[in-house]
Amino acid sequence: MILKKIIGIIIVFLSMQLAFAQAWKLNEGQSHIKFNIRNAGLNVEGEFHEFDAKIDFIPENPEKSSFYGEIKVASIDTGIGMRDRDLQKEKYFHEAKYPEITFQSTKVNSKKSNVITVTGQLTIKGTQKQISFDVNYAEESNKVVFTFSLPLNRRDFGVGGSSWLLSDDFKANLQITTAKK
Repeated sequence: MILKKIIGIIIVFLSMQLAFAQAWKLNEGQSHIKFNIRNAGLNVEGEFHEFDAKIDFIPENPEKSSFYGEIKVASIDTGIGMRDRDLQKEKYFHEAKYPEITFQSTKVNSKKSNVITVTGQLTIKGTQKQISFDVNYAEESNKVVFTFSLPLNRRDFGVGGSSWLLSDDFKANLQITTAKK
């Protein structure tokens, strides 16, 4: 009897969670992941063309939201094929061993209207680091657009070695556009 009540309570609780959570589907055509880094005194820009995101975003209660992202390293594009192939080698991203860059949120805080702070684990080349960053979001009818920048140090993740020419710091700029499922 008690077991039936406990199972009933669990089912009601899970149903309530599903009712309040809003899953969002990535709109790849309106999303991008771009980056820039200084190399030999020049600004080098690039982007990743293949990525996915699983987002459960609750605009009315952002603290209950979660974010997961995955980038395919092989999709890197700096506009120079030889450089892209070099970046996939062991010295940089080691795509053969670490084909994805991933991020999993662990905490989301509401900062102010249409800005949240997301904390989570970023994994690049097998190295996992906790990071926090502010995300701006805009709701438009049945979609939400998330925009944010991530200043990162490539050497924190073992990407490339010491270099006089290549900056340690780079910035990733993301725009993730989602639609209600």
